[in-house]
Amino acid sequence: MDNAFRYWQLVRLTSSGQSQPHVKPQVQTWLQTRFGNLLLDPDYPEPYLQRQLLDNWRQGEDEADIAQLSLRCFISHQIRQACLHLSQRYQDCYGLYADELFPLVLDDDGTLSSPYCPLSLDILESYDPNKSALSTWTRQLTYNHPGLNRVLLDKGIYRASDWAILNDTNAEQLERILRQYHLCSDHEISQSLKLLQQYQRVYRRDRLLQRRDGQTGRCQVPNKEQLQQINPTVSSKVVLRQLKQLAAQLRDYRVHVRCGHPRCYSVKNEQELETLVGQQPGHEPQLEDESEGFLEVYRQALDESLAGAIAQVLDSNLARLHRRQPQRAYGYLEGLHLSQCEGLSMTEIAPKIGLKSQVQVTRLLNLKRLRSEVRHLLIAQLHQRLTQEALNYISVERLHAIDQTLETLLTELVDDLIRTSAAGTQSAKSNRQITHFDAVLCQAICSVHKPFK
Repeated sequence: MDNAFRYWQLVRLTSSGQSQPHVKPQVQTWLQTRFGNLLLDPDYPEPYLQRQLLDNWRQGEDEADIAQLSLRCFISHQIRQACLHLSQRYQDCYGLYADELFPLVLDDDGTLSSPYCPLSLDILESYDPNKSALSTWTRQLTYNHPGLNRVLLDKGIYRASDWAILNDTNAEQLERILRQYHLCSDHEISQSLKLLQQYQRVYRRDRLLQRRDGQTGRCQVPNKEQLQQINPTVSSKVVLRQLKQLAAQLRDYRVHVRCGHPRCYSVKNEQELETLVGQQPGHEPQLEDESEGFLEVYRQALDESLAGAIAQVLDSNLARLHRRQPQRAYGYLEGLHLSQCEGLSMTEIAPKIGLKSQVQVTRLLNLKRLRSEVRHLLIAQLHQRLTQEALNYISVERLHAIDQTLETLLTELVDDLIRTSAAGTQSAKSNRQITHFDAVLCQAICSVHKPFK
């Protein structure tokens, strides 16, 4: 049997917090005496050994405590692997390292009789060999360990699948989250509520049928047939993208309310716009220069609309503050300039604009609100302009057919633009990268800042 050593080596933490296997000589001697050459047989089934050890322990046979410790040794290796898997999955995007997780779950010191119940023993006592493999059960309980999940949430990681999130969200919750947290428009909320209702009608029905047939487990990605039933007016790919976007908004909120850290999103590219407008059903693809022409129109429209939306929001905010307290309007503009153009932290800005703390600066600038207001203006202006420009490349009938998809893609592109800027603001000053949104915002601030001074 391969890796027999896992049954007499207990993975424990060193004084430096590193995981390290410790040989338990009494367990090794007992196993090699009792099972002999079977442990050396590569074809010896590991589940059979686990069942014998489990029966020995639960039936109170001779050396039952040794059999129990042997299984705890095996479990400790599986716990370590579960932590390493989480680290490999989330390290690059979220900065999660296995060393942060080990102290939470590798708490077995190998004591045979102790009032303390380590996680390995808790896993063993709740294990049913008729329902799952011991390794599977160990991973499941490790992944759902409360302390471990608190660390994940602190990193902005919420491990529920998109489909489980959509399943357990009701219409009232969705409307409140989109309106109050994401500051979505009435139209966006209406479309999202309709999508959620259609999704739950199809997905919950099929999920119930699966459970009646004895199929359980994690919620899976909707298949093509389900996606078509959810919304037959657009392609399955578009429906799937819309569902994932909605789930991402809900996930963002859940992470926020549990730990206060917003989730970072990856950036998409413009290729989908080119595909959407450049290729038409039943026709040959448009010439390459026409596709590139539309992308150039999009880029120009984005630059001009973004600059206009930012200027409009800045003017509105300054006018509102000036009516209430002129000096506060100056502090707001100066703070924005120092933050977005000079790269100073909120703590460094506070004394320069007459405030006492970083919290006061954050409240005054309210960058999240500024980005949200720009987002609403930008999406509306981009959609209106590009639907007009698209008529130079496609027919009116084709434009009507893709209008909803075009709006969805524009919303996603704008959201990525805003989120990239927000993520960059939270980065350390030395690692911060200037995004397109940041550059346009700084230019708008400077154009107002000079005459204002």
